[in-house]
Amino acid sequence: MYYGHVLRVVPDIIYKILRITFMLENPQDFAIKSFMDYLTIEKGCSTNTIKGYSHDLESLMDYLTTNGIGDPKMFPWDKVALLHLRGFLAHLYNQRDNKTSSIHRRVCSIKAFFRYLQANRMIQEDPASELQYPKRPSSLPKYIAKDSIQALVDEAKNPLHNAIIEVLYSTGARCNELRSMNLEDINFEDNSITIRGGKGGKDRIVLLSKRAGPILREYINNYRNTLMSKAADRKELPLDSQQAVFVSNRGTRISNRTIQHFIAKLSEDAGIKRTTPHMLRHSFASHLVMKQTNIRVVQQLLGHASLDTTQIYANVSSEFVKSEFEDKLNF
Repeated sequence: MYYGHVLRVVPDIIYKILRITFMLENPQDFAIKSFMDYLTIEKGCSTNTIKGYSHDLESLMDYLTTNGIGDPKMFPWDKVALLHLRGFLAHLYNQRDNKTSSIHRRVCSIKAFFRYLQANRMIQEDPASELQYPKRPSSLPKYIAKDSIQALVDEAKNPLHNAIIEVLYSTGARCNELRSMNLEDINFEDNSITIRGGKGGKDRIVLLSKRAGPILREYINNYRNTLMSKAADRKELPLDSQQAVFVSNRGTRISNRTIQHFIAKLSEDAGIKRTTPHMLRHSFASHLVMKQTNIRVVQQLLGHASLDTTQIYANVSSEFVKSEFEDKLNF
């Protein structure tokens, strides 16, 4: 049951009763579960985003309980202080497998969580308000050159693989956005696809290139239909797959792991650097900026909420110009 919409108005005694009732019925911490429901119902966050927040907060609670700060069965979030949160970050820094970007994400999760607790009167003071973000190293997005994209396409003999690579590079879609595409989302009349429930739960429209459009249509009309017919004959066609654009040999919606695996394998076979689906997204954006596309257009196509996030591709363009200049003058 979602209690978030009533927490702002109920008296403290009712809140305590709700919390005890929840504790008896559920193994997960009441505050974390309430926050997860808020992200799902009110913010419309994706499943992956919810899992990330949940993992970050569960690990924080594990650290705090291990260090004697409360009982996990009814954790006292109002007893958490800034010093405790700094101790948790120090603990993360001491673990070698934690990258700065990972710690930065956890700080985001913690700050959002405690803001929610304060807004819903679960705590009086927000201990995370002064928590500092780690300084992120200035790394540029990893992308591959256009001739490497072509080498990848040439290596993709399977129509499914070919269509996925073309759509990823043509639209800049995230891997999970691509696997979630349904037939009704595609408009071949204007060569566009509606990305539904992207990052932040927002819809956006992306465009198919003149090359990607016909390849996607051919895949759907022939290869996909064959796979779906065989799955239907075997009576193995799940309900979720009937509208899925990209399906496996079993007729099920293709998984992120499968996409990641075959793109990595194709890049290895093509003799180019190991490629991921997200590198195709970076390549899409980087190549547009190199062609002097308006940065706000790129922002819209990528689905970035902030222009600052897209601006990093301008730095990629600068590095490209610099390398081209030095290469041309290398006698």
